[in-house]
Amino acid sequence: MEIVEVNEIIYGQSFAQPAHVFNSAAFNAINAYKCAQVYYLLFKDSKVRLGLILGVREGKLISPFSAPFGGFEATTTEVRLQTIDLALEALTQWAKSKNYLGIRIVQPPFVYGSDLLNKMHNCLYRQGYVSQNIELNYHFETSLFTADYAMNVLWYNARKNYKRSLQAGLEFCLLEPQEGQKAYDVIALNRQQRGFPLRMTWAQVQETMQVVQVDFFLVKKETVSIGAAVVFHVANGIVQVVYWGDLPDYSECKTMNFLSYHLFAHYQEQGIRIVDIGPSTENSVPNHGLCEFKESIGCNIGIKTEFYKTLT
Repeated sequence: MEIVEVNEIIYGQSFAQPAHVFNSAAFNAINAYKCAQVYYLLFKDSKVRLGLILGVREGKLISPFSAPFGGFEATTTEVRLQTIDLALEALTQWAKSKNYLGIRIVQPPFVYGSDLLNKMHNCLYRQGYVSQNIELNYHFETSLFTADYAMNVLWYNARKNYKRSLQAGLEFCLLEPQEGQKAYDVIALNRQQRGFPLRMTWAQVQETMQVVQVDFFLVKKETVSIGAAVVFHVANGIVQVVYWGDLPDYSECKTMNFLSYHLFAHYQEQGIRIVDIGPSTENSVPNHGLCEFKESIGCNIGIKTEFYKTLT
């Protein structure tokens, strides 16, 4: 198995339709300034079999270097286990030849393609990669959003909170892209009031919009915006809620129950299969309230595993 270092243009031609947007050459190219160097690698024998984009940070190779997950890209989901094994062996030798300290790979949750990802997990484990973190990742299957969703899927408390949100007279709005900062500003205020970090600036969201379809939503009470969501289209039939939140001063309105209900309705109507709500753990430690909320609105749970191999 040979590794060929290419630029983002050739890599993008080799993987024109990646499994998810975070593995696209275009997405990684606009974020390249966030690490010391970016490698676009093709793994080939008689033809290209796999690809991997790696960033360099603190002497380590990491995928992703600016996204929730990354990992290998395959030219076909039928890639053989032996092929993955040979690619990982070649990667180790290539990385050692450049004197890197280690390799970190965060795989997508299995909902992004369970057969291939299970193969990857098995191969990474056998090649000496250690699972450093196992995050609980939540997603909603829009097939569950039927006329009986509120009665049969929502937990009792979630159903009660949704009814309270209806009594509050809230309004759900899909914004035009040029109005997106209105939603971002609500998220920023939410994070400020709750003391949580906001990792992306509005300028970085705008930059991302060059290569990712982004949807913006507001929840209003009369003329006041009290909740918002920023959602990326990340894969075929899958969107990811990158940010959502409400203003604590209006907590009695149960804004998040209202927002989640109408987000699910919107994407079900749009033919989206999966709404990825993201993890409710950090470094494997759960936020119990967040976990319970996502379960209460009908989310399923997957895992997102961080693998690391020491090369020294």
